Amino acid sequence: MTFEGTVEMNSNTNYTIWPGMLLIIVLLNGCGGSSNSNDTDTLISNTYSTTSTRGDYSEWTLTGIQLAATWSVINELGTVDYTFTIAATCSASVADSSRNCTIDTASCADGEAVCSGSPSGSFVMMDVPGVALFVITESGSVDEQLHVGFIKSNNACSDDVSGDYTYIRTGLGEKDSFGMFRSDTNFIDVLHLDFGFETTDDNSSQSLAYTTGTESETFTDGGCSDGLRVRNNAGLTIRSMMTASGLFVLDLPAGEGGIISFDVRNAASVSDFANKSFAGISFPDNSTYELLTASSGPVTADKVSISTTIGTSASTINIMGLATADSMTAPAYPSFSSAPPGYDSSVLSADYSAANDIPGLFKFDQLSDSGRVVMAAMKFNDKVIGVGMVYNFRDTTDIDPGAGDGVTTFSGDGLYNTGNFILFER
Repeated sequence: MTFEGTVEMNSNTNYTIWPGMLLIIVLLNGCGGSSNSNDTDTLISNTYSTTSTRGDYSEWTLTGIQLAATWSVINELGTVDYTFTIAATCSASVADSSRNCTIDTASCADGEAVCSGSPSGSFVMMDVPGVALFVITESGSVDEQLHVGFIKSNNACSDDVSGDYTYIRTGLGEKDSFGMFRSDTNFIDVLHLDFGFETTDDNSSQSLAYTTGTESETFTDGGCSDGLRVRNNAGLTIRSMMTASGLFVLDLPAGEGGIISFDVRNAASVSDFANKSFAGISFPDNSTYELLTASSGPVTADKVSISTTIGTSASTINIMGLATADSMTAPAYPSFSSAPPGYDSSVLSADYSAANDIPGLFKFDQLSDSGRVVMAAMKFNDKVIGVGMVYNFRDTTDIDPGAGDGVTTFSGDGLYNTGNFILFER
């Protein structure tokens, strides 16, 4: 991720932005709530703040089977084009932990732009009651998006969020993949390190790249209300919801993908994946979303074997730390234990000398195609939640769905984020 640089938005105007900050979800202890799936069928009410793969900010309140949402459609400057208000009725959870929600009513309020319609029909939702909410939408006037969020705290404005955070990138078509940042008490002064991947012309060999431009960032404090902080950077508006224990959802302008991150003290280990059942959502760039289920075995040779079903396709893969030897070839994973060029000069490299020193990062072995996976995983109330990105080789003949126009091709040959997924312990 290059924190300095110019990107071209749909308006054909160039803006200098911090591309990595569209979606940040930091998961720490103490958010409360129960992990019992039956809670969603009672009148317990929870509100979740989410941001999407496009960059829209929403708040979803789930009370029993009733879901109410305010969904702000964000433009390239980070201001609100218009806001949807939605009321939906959701089914009970089925075997894969998904719930189908039917929109009962929806309206739209103008913002910077005039409303062009409101969502209609149905969408898929998955929730970990009192913890997290994941929604796939493709309704009416909006494109298919993956919304990810955690339970909201209205007392967040005074919270101390200082610490080190591991992150994974989301957003199709992005070149940067994962990294770490260090925040001050109020998310004003931030240090960060960022990694992506480079490859040979035939993608037979891959290498890790340190992609940070300016390591230090200072944001302008735009105030805080009802737990939602506003930050500004290079003329762009950023929205941030932070919980009393440090969880925060941070949303930047549309079209730049995002980040999901967590305090390093809550990083999962390989053993946390052993002998468990999981559910989740896969969101690829070349097809519609797919629901997934998985079950795992014990730790063997620093790996955990996990049997997965994505849609109708079943496979068995291994989850392991970045430094563990794997069997992948054509291409092989790059070395995560060697510092890429430029990284040694980073302030954070004093504490994290190589990528595999960053807590809570994993890779997958025994994959059946040329895509490679990096996942960030955290523990919350003794439950594991992992968010991963799949990177693949794309050339200028491939359509880039992350551009949002359906026709834009990739600007150059290389390795890009071609899908994201969420995996959570049931």
